[in-house]
Amino acid sequence: MRPLQLPDHAVSERISLAGGAGYLQPGQTRTYTDLPGPGCIRHIWTTPSRGETLNRQAILRIFFDGSDLPHVECPIGDFFGVMHGKAWYPLNTPYLSVMAESGYNCYFPMPFATGARIEIEGGEKGLPIYLMVDWHRYPDQIMAEPRRFRAAWRRECPTERYREAYTMLDADGPGDLLGFVYGVRLIDNVDRWSHGGADNIYLDGQGRHPSYLRGIGGEDTFGTSYGGALHPPETHLHSGIPYYVHEDTGEARPAQRLVGYRFFTEDSIHFEESVHLRFGCMSNDICSTVYWYQEAPPRRFFRMPSWEHIAYRQANIYSGSHPLAFPRGTYDEPLPHTGSWMLCGPFDNREGQALATTLEPETVFAPETDYDGLHGANSGWCSDGARERGLDRARWQRREAVHGFVDFLHVFQPQAKGVGISQPGVALARAILHAPEATPATLRLAWDDTLALRLNADFLPAGEHPRFALAEFPVELKAGENILLLKLSNTIGLNHGGWAFAFQCLLPDGTLLPPEA
Repeated sequence: MRPLQLPDHAVSERISLAGGAGYLQPGQTRTYTDLPGPGCIRHIWTTPSRGETLNRQAILRIFFDGSDLPHVECPIGDFFGVMHGKAWYPLNTPYLSVMAESGYNCYFPMPFATGARIEIEGGEKGLPIYLMVDWHRYPDQIMAEPRRFRAAWRRECPTERYREAYTMLDADGPGDLLGFVYGVRLIDNVDRWSHGGADNIYLDGQGRHPSYLRGIGGEDTFGTSYGGALHPPETHLHSGIPYYVHEDTGEARPAQRLVGYRFFTEDSIHFEESVHLRFGCMSNDICSTVYWYQEAPPRRFFRMPSWEHIAYRQANIYSGSHPLAFPRGTYDEPLPHTGSWMLCGPFDNREGQALATTLEPETVFAPETDYDGLHGANSGWCSDGARERGLDRARWQRREAVHGFVDFLHVFQPQAKGVGISQPGVALARAILHAPEATPATLRLAWDDTLALRLNADFLPAGEHPRFALAEFPVELKAGENILLLKLSNTIGLNHGGWAFAFQCLLPDGTLLPPEA
């Protein structure tokens, strides 16, 4: 990570609250400290309670420089890396440290220019909050550092099987991704699988250098291997799985409950325009806390749920009809609009058949029609579950871009287990570029594998990228509608089956012309 630009001379300060002085009543929102700037929080220690599930009975919020929206918003235990409502488990990293019997510590530097306010909201139960804040004050100096610390929590229950990957973060740049803590409780009684992939990080889709980082398997993200099954809990400097148990659900099967973490201390992830982070999933109870710095003002991508949905409940949830379930979208905030596409697929390409021919939807746009997907025997798109989702036939579907990115696997993920759920395929993406007048433009596309690109029936020289990389295409847009059609293949390749592209249409004055379905 880029070093913080902090003033030279610091005066060390400490805020301490203990016992009755820190008690939080049920439903109370209390400001615990209001620090004058310029300054930088260096260390926070707290112990909310030794009781199980009580660290989900308080929400920690931290505001910097008079912001109305919090820069930090998490259940207090989850902020310190203690998930699932557990009271504690050992955690030892450069940023987070947890000791018995609930000694929570964080060491993220949190700079601020005019002030920092720490507040905690109580839930259904009252609890004591013991709190120390060690911070640096910079008298008669200026805070030149533009980045502010951010942390956000999210929970989804149940997540989706073979569909949308679990969303962990959506944020604006410039900034630096510090890391995340990720908790899974297996509730899926169909696949009995704690993950459906790994981390997928989409960087700067509308920036100068789009990048896509794709993991292999869920356990590999946290530095372990071979599925992480029967994993001994362990904590290491930059990654680890500090909590791993098998729950007794009354069924003859293992039911994992685990927590993993990954910090990018030595392999920093910088973003200029945006960062979007997802994790492969099956139908389980998943929660996460992500930590990062950014210059832009805070923006929520997920609002805090009701206390019923924040609190850890150990009910078995197999469908969205369960009273404790809150599936994808229940508390999600709208993401910035960066265009929309019509996608058509999946087409099987194991023998190169979909690339070797001109597919019918390439020549005639008929959004209500479905097509032969060219699937052969043992296709992952022809399993019983995939047939139920309609993936044995190719069809058009509308899809919103995410900061310019479109990931076909969120729409056409084959139904098969594996560390990278993918198979050789082809899909189409179609959009309209509405130009108010005839104008030159530059199409900027980043992809891997083989791309065929057509604008108003004219082919553009795209070709093959062995890794996710950017190419630019100077074009002439006519006034009105310009039809753009992409045909992208997928192989395991160098990013373990990633099937995504990032798109920009740049006009001469530097503005972006969004694609529209």
